[in-house]
Amino acid sequence: MRSSAPVVAAALVLAAWPAAAQSPGNGQVSADYSVTFLGLSIGRSTMVSTSDGRTYNTTLEVRVTGVAAIFSGGSGTATATGQIRGTTPVPSSFTVAIRSGGKVETTRIAMAGGNVTGVERDPDKPPHPRATPVLPEHLRGVLDPLSAGIFVAGGTGPVTGAAACERRAPIYGGRERFDLIFSFVETRQVEIGGYKGEAAVCRVRFEPIAGYRPDRNDIQSARQRSAEIVLVPVRGTRTLLPAKITLSTGYGTGIAQATRLALDPGLPTARRAAAD
Repeated sequence: MRSSAPVVAAALVLAAWPAAAQSPGNGQVSADYSVTFLGLSIGRSTMVSTSDGRTYNTTLEVRVTGVAAIFSGGSGTATATGQIRGTTPVPSSFTVAIRSGGKVETTRIAMAGGNVTGVERDPDKPPHPRATPVLPEHLRGVLDPLSAGIFVAGGTGPVTGAAACERRAPIYGGRERFDLIFSFVETRQVEIGGYKGEAAVCRVRFEPIAGYRPDRNDIQSARQRSAEIVLVPVRGTRTLLPAKITLSTGYGTGIAQATRLALDPGLPTARRAAAD
């Protein structure tokens, strides 16, 4: 392997969903995750999200570890900002940087009202000539990959019930446009990352929209598969945080699972650190 960029990108894909902002209210939530593939460690990530009651700022850091690091080290950082309107995130910016082999690949997306207003990529590689074009209509009413990980249960029913899952998230990451379709599976008792209690379990399906080559077998295979995501509630809110993601591929199973969850946005930073 000449560069670890594909490994870092894979780790970011697995870890991208563990990102959440609080529902209206002030504070901070954070989590650490381990990422494995075929039972072997390939990465670790840390997420920190803060809110002032109107806006959110989420940062996710991923680094290659374990067997993947034997070939080449690498890391990635993604940041998203925006607002929460009701149960829906409205992003304003997204930045991701992947570092490997002494090189850095960055993507910056500017957004307003849910619409993409600008994209900067460095290096700016042209799309594959057989890729379906990303059209202007594909860039309206979309989420960035991190903001798509914000889960707010609507209504007044159980936070870990069906309202936590049922939705279709239109996502644009700077090159490809796709949808993630979430459906409720069950409410389950879990013990993950220091949290013990009820969790909402969702099934997730992938639907490519644009920016993909239609002849890619891995994309067509991904459409036929589904992932499972376990969501746990943030204390005192109707927001949920991903605690575990299981993704089956044609090559094996990848898992991103919390090793530490800080789910009390009202707990001062010093006390939270001491509790951890």
